[in-house]
Amino acid sequence: MRDERLYRYYAGAAPVSVEELAVRFATLESARSPKRDERWFNWVVRLHDGTPVGRMQATLRSDHALIGYDIFVPFWRNGYAREAAQAMLDYLARSWRVSLVRAVVDVENVASVRLLESLGFERTWTGASDDLPGRTDHVYEKRLAGP
Repeated sequence: MRDERLYRYYAGAAPVSVEELAVRFATLESARSPKRDERWFNWVVRLHDGTPVGRMQATLRSDHALIGYDIFVPFWRNGYAREAAQAMLDYLARSWRVSLVRAVVDVENVASVRLLESLGFERTWTGASDDLPGRTDHVYEKRLAGP
């Protein structure tokens, strides 16, 4: 998680220490936002041998979710993001009855745009980024089938 290429398209920076990363993860472990109005889901994407290759996340609000993901640089372009994202979408639909999923992606993040489109997401908006001044984002949405 220290490779700067992971942070090119969204606000945030690589952790400066293992201790800082532990604090970040401790906040996420609560599985709830500080106001308790959102559920936070976070998963480590692992190979069958246990090697971590990335992470997936979903913020659940009522019946819709906002998703995000990172695949670590050495594992890019191997299909791990697609497989993990599909598993996450299936879980959200089946276990939480999520009907709508959104993702925000920088317009220059071609790999992420292709991933979302391959999963059946449709672009619904393009405009100024909320968290990176001077950048432009797309919003993608996908309706999920019921359980």
